[in-house]
Amino acid sequence: MGSTETADLASKEAALQQRYIELLEKRIAQLEAVVKEGTEKKDPGPDGKKADGDKGKKEKEEKESKDSSGRYRNILRKWDKSTGSYVDETVGDNFFVKQQTKNVAYTFRRVYNPETGDEGAYSELDIEGPGLRQLLSSEIRKYPGVNFDSDIITIRTPFPALIHNWDKLNDRAKINPDAQETKDLVSLLDRVKTTPELQDYFKTRKSNLAAKVTTFDTLWTVFAPGTLVVARLFHNMEQIFKVNDSPIPWAASGAYRHHQMWAWSWDYDGKKLLKVEYCLKFERFRGTKAITELPYYPLEYYGDEEKIKDLKERSRERALRFIRATIRCKQGADQMFRYHGPAYVSQRNLLSKRDDVPRLDEDSAEVTRSNSDDEEESSQPKIVDIRGEILADHDAFIQYRTNKLPLGEIIQRDLIFIDELQTNTEEYLEFADRVENIDLSAGLDVTDDNYLIFPPRVLGYATREKVWGQFNLDCVRDRSDKQPDKFNDSLQLDAKYKRLIKALVQSHELNATKRGKQVEDVVQDKGKGLVLLLHGPPGVGKTLTAETIAQATAKPLVIVSVAEIGLDASRAERNLEKLFKLATRWEAILLVDEADVFLETRGSTSSASRNALVSVLLRVLEYYRGIIILTTNRIKSIDIAVISRIHLAIRYEDLSVDQMRSIFKYFLDQLEPSWIAKRGDIDDFIESFGHHYNLNGRQIRNVVSAALAAARHEASEPGPNGKTKGDGRMTFKHLKEVCEMTRDFQEQLKENTRQQRYNNEVMRP
Repeated sequence: MGSTETADLASKEAALQQRYIELLEKRIAQLEAVVKEGTEKKDPGPDGKKADGDKGKKEKEEKESKDSSGRYRNILRKWDKSTGSYVDETVGDNFFVKQQTKNVAYTFRRVYNPETGDEGAYSELDIEGPGLRQLLSSEIRKYPGVNFDSDIITIRTPFPALIHNWDKLNDRAKINPDAQETKDLVSLLDRVKTTPELQDYFKTRKSNLAAKVTTFDTLWTVFAPGTLVVARLFHNMEQIFKVNDSPIPWAASGAYRHHQMWAWSWDYDGKKLLKVEYCLKFERFRGTKAITELPYYPLEYYGDEEKIKDLKERSRERALRFIRATIRCKQGADQMFRYHGPAYVSQRNLLSKRDDVPRLDEDSAEVTRSNSDDEEESSQPKIVDIRGEILADHDAFIQYRTNKLPLGEIIQRDLIFIDELQTNTEEYLEFADRVENIDLSAGLDVTDDNYLIFPPRVLGYATREKVWGQFNLDCVRDRSDKQPDKFNDSLQLDAKYKRLIKALVQSHELNATKRGKQVEDVVQDKGKGLVLLLHGPPGVGKTLTAETIAQATAKPLVIVSVAEIGLDASRAERNLEKLFKLATRWEAILLVDEADVFLETRGSTSSASRNALVSVLLRVLEYYRGIIILTTNRIKSIDIAVISRIHLAIRYEDLSVDQMRSIFKYFLDQLEPSWIAKRGDIDDFIESFGHHYNLNGRQIRNVVSAALAAARHEASEPGPNGKTKGDGRMTFKHLKEVCEMTRDFQEQLKENTRQQRYNNEVMRP
């Protein structure tokens, strides 16, 4: 590049800088003229002319104007590429003169790079005057990132601390207008209004607020820190959050594709109440949009006063249910609730696949949580319909599912960062103490907004579907009371076994509550559990026995398979220990289904891994305190050491004639009378021929379901004459047809079934 071109570029750059300074000085001069004009106006006299005022007063005003001009400094800070640093220049010498720092109320600084001009430029304010600082502190009180107690308060565009309190500060500017700090405030607000980044905002501010609309670039002005906002993050349910960080666009380029806002709600990690923060995003949009059309918006825009009151009441009711199900819920069977509705689930396994999952330790106050990223091991949570019992347990969810507290499909910041939100320790501890000790029967304090910002879900485990999930509080109901009827009346089991099972379970419950005296082992804490072994062919009531025991005792039933426990000895031992701790924690009945590999006789002909699995069960079983039920179809080779640890073993035979009839009746009674045609004919068929088909309980259930499905299908299938083949009601013909098809299938496999049972079962002599 030649010297002439270099000189031309330098000349153009200098001209650009000078033009920028002139424009800024011109704008400052216009502002000063406006301010000066406002101070020079007089009230008209009786004759309609301006009152002259005395000479001393005029001189005093001129002196005050001259003095005040030095209180507000304007500085242009530009980038000097030759030195690689910014250089400050005082702007507007006609109106702003350099004074001692102690006399300066504030300094306005415009920062830019001459090469890029307005692109990337921004403004700063240094608020130095003690009176002005104290005034702002008393009006704004607290604002994230701003320390009102420092000697100089520095904020940069778009000056959110001032914009979010704009109306309040303007109202304050009308009080005691002759005070110096008030004059400083008026000058400061006027200066902020002329900032290039905020000119467009102030042009439409009044009209947009009146119309309750916003633009993408100015939506941050609606969400001041501490604002209560309405969002729908969980099952489209309206939930209230509190803004922690506003969606402020700090860069001046305006090229954001989206804004993000951090808002928090209360939650519970199984040990203490927490403030949990979530990232809420706003995608870019054109023009203006109604504030209520934003994905999240302030509670004040939710509707009229009655509508807002209704949402607050619903939020408090939900908070009450959350506190009852978590913070104030006693550990154990009380954590079980009935549930019917959708839930977010992400893992169909009681135990996490991670080997580094921390173990539940009731004796330790500290729990080391995994730092692995395995919580992302599965895809986004899916919505599944859950019907049955759930166990609300945030602590177990965090330890066995993920180390975060999800809300729908959103994951909050890592737990290690949550404590940063506990900025006001005294306030946090006071509220946490109130929650711990509040009289829940009296309801929640309607004047405390903290009760509005609780989540609409609990975390836990669904026992029937065997999934960890997030459960909608609106679908949670108290657990059922003890229901012994099914155990006493519906379970097809010899009465002597029923009596003994009830006696053993009742004795175990008394021992667990220390109200009963049991036979103690020589070694302390050994042999305090109850172990039942149920063996026999499929479909004769082994699993049903466990289910009815759980219903009779109002305890949760946790079912696991060998596949979940694992066949590797070291992994199986860890998983069994976790299972036993969870079952003990929930006071649950633990059912290990098809537990053959843990029961087989150890010997030289068995593989080392098989022998190890039996040894693993024996070790962990010694110190288990709960109720465990083992079921198996193979009892021929049970290890003698396992036998010694079993309190009661029950052999299930093929169903008797009366038992088959009772089971048929049990399933038919569950159907609506309108679904059956001529129930008497069906009962006669079962009485005379039902036992001929040699069905087990599971097969009887399937036969009844299939017969009903066949009848309903006929109602939708046209016949030869154009009419449907049936009216959709089940008859004995439908039942007979399905029974015969089932029998035909069994006959085809009869020899194979007989051989399997001979190999697996110990036959009676």
